Amino acid sequence: MKRLLLLLSLAAVIGTAAPASADASDDQFLAALQASGVTYKDPGKVIAAAKWVCQSVNQGSPMADVVKTVQAENPGLVQENAAKFTALAASAYCPNKLPPAPAAPPAPATPANNG
Repeated sequence: MKRLLLLLSLAAVIGTAAPASADASDDQFLAALQASGVTYKDPGKVIAAAKWVCQSVNQGSPMADVVKTVQAENPGLVQENAAKFTALAASAYCPNKLPPAPAAPPAPATPANNG
């Protein structure tokens, strides 16, 4: 009887365990973080922080202020990685809030051959 209760308890725990990431956006964000060299311990917290980035920007916070807050709330995160994190979060969850990419410089003029 004890063994049956243990098996039922274990099945209940496994059945209610949440996956590490819920959707493709989360998976892409985590992969982008890893590829950029930004490390983390808890994927759930990292995803929540990334979604907070977009919430803040959507409420009118300038991206530079959001980067500063991300760095202040994560003392081990250097400014460069805070900026990477914020940009990757915006790219994954609110790409419409990213500044437009700068236009490519015009190609140099080819001198005319007059001879």
